Amino acid sequence: MNKKAQVFTIDLLVSIFLFLLLFTSVVTFLYSSADISNQASPFYTEISDIYLNNIASQAADSLVASKGYPANWTVEPCSSIYKLGLLQTSFEVSKQKLYNLTTMTDSCISSLLRSGSSFNISVTYLNGSEYKISGRWITAGYPPPSSLAYVSSIQRFMVLYPSGIILKLNYEEWFQ
Repeated sequence: MNKKAQVFTIDLLVSIFLFLLLFTSVVTFLYSSADISNQASPFYTEISDIYLNNIASQAADSLVASKGYPANWTVEPCSSIYKLGLLQTSFEVSKQKLYNLTTMTDSCISSLLRSGSSFNISVTYLNGSEYKISGRWITAGYPPPSSLAYVSSIQRFMVLYPSGIILKLNYEEWFQ
């Protein structure tokens, strides 16, 4: 029996396998890298959607899950505020903080929530009707343009202090 021929065949098969594995890996990497920068590709769209959803979720969670820092940020100038939060107690939002959200500049809100310059915050009753304080609808940011292909829309529910009314916070984020 010729053992040299068997070793040569196994070496050839391993070499072909490794070459195909390496070639497939390089082609896949080049294809996916080129696709990520192409705005029409599904990879680019999926990565953009995930990124946008993360920004919107973090901003909405920051608003309804903390008191902000400092906790009495409603009396502070924007430069002294480090984090926006609407909570008055551990589970209830402050009416004053909701109102002050409408009086802040959009650039201040954007920088504190670490969102882009294209966001919209609105507060409604559960049936969708406007929630107003002192005749002012609780909203901040900009209305989303109608021509956008994708808008991330996040809803969070909150209880108003001290009345116990349940409200819905709508947070929308999009790319310009």
